[in-house]
Amino acid sequence: MAGHSHWAQIKRKKALLDAKKSQLIGKIINAITVAAREGNNPETNPKLRNAIERAKEFKVPLENIERAIKKAEDKSLNLEEVWYEAYFENISLLIKAITDNKNRTLGNIKAILNKRGGKLANPGSVRWSFEEKGVVEIYKKNENDVLEFLDIIEDIREKDSETLMLITSVKNLNELKNRILNKGIEIFDSYIEFFPINPVEIKDEETKEKLKNLINELLDLDDVDEVFTSAKNLDF
Repeated sequence: MAGHSHWAQIKRKKALLDAKKSQLIGKIINAITVAAREGNNPETNPKLRNAIERAKEFKVPLENIERAIKKAEDKSLNLEEVWYEAYFENISLLIKAITDNKNRTLGNIKAILNKRGGKLANPGSVRWSFEEKGVVEIYKKNENDVLEFLDIIEDIREKDSETLMLITSVKNLNELKNRILNKGIEIFDSYIEFFPINPVEIKDEETKEKLKNLINELLDLDDVDEVFTSAKNLDF
C-alpha cells in the first residue's frame, strides 16, 4: 500500500524496547496537546480522537491524557505541529513533526536526509501530491455488511489477504467508525493517513532498503511523529 505511517509501522511490530516505548508515548502525549488546540472535544475533533485512541492502545493513563489536553490551554507552551517536505530520488516524503524548537528539528532532519541521500524540498512542492483521508480497517468477511455506508465511504481498498481499508474524509471518520461498531462489525484498525495521488513503485531492492533506512532514522528523532511517502508497497 502506498504511503507510510509511523503509527502503522509501530503497531505491526507489536514489540517495543522500553526506551522506544517511552519515546513513542512522549510523542503521543505531544500529539494530543497539539490536536487539542483545534478543540478539546474528541467527538468533534477527529485528530484529537485519533491521538487519544493511540494513547489508549499503549495504556496511557486517563489522567495523563486529560493533562495533555489541559496543557493545550497554556499559551506559553511553545509546542507546534510542523510539516517538512523532502525527496529521495523520485519518491516524495511528508514528514510530520511536533516540536518546541523548529530550528533544532529542521537541522536534525536535514542532517539525516543528507546522510541518507535525500534532500529537503521547498514548502508546498510535495504536500499537494498527497490526500489526507480517514481510514477504517475491517476484515474482508464483513465487506458486504458495510455497503450500506457507501454514502460516506469514498473508496474500498484491499490492505492484505485478510483486511480491507474503508477510506473516508477525515471529518467523517468518527461517524463511519460509530456506524460500523453499532452494526456489530469488528474494526481491525483506524487512523488518519496521507495517500499519494500518484504512487511510485520501487523495483530495485537496494533503493528500497535505502529508503527504509532513511524513514527509520527520521522516525528515531524525538520530534518526528510520522512519515508518509509516495512509495508503493513499502513493507517494513
